[in-house]
Amino acid sequence: MTGAGIHTGDILIVDRALEPKSGNVVIAMVNGDFTVKKYHHIDGRCFLLAENPHFKPIEITEGMQVEVWGVVSYVIHKV
Repeated sequence: MTGAGIHTGDILIVDRALEPKSGNVVIAMVNGDFTVKKYHHIDGRCFLLAENPHFKPIEITEGMQVEVWGVVSYVIHKV
């Protein structure tokens, strides 16, 4: 997620009380695995998008086990 300013070793501050809005970076659990992605709601469809072009978008469809765990509010970088 370096395109979103998130690098290896960073600490993410996550607000679990926020409802995700299109464009938010979220922590999501997809089929039992945590992932950090951008949430997008387009034409009634929901997607989790990576900032890395090597990863395909994940469309959230019926039958998938997906939980948006929280919205990333801050990123802390080491100096």
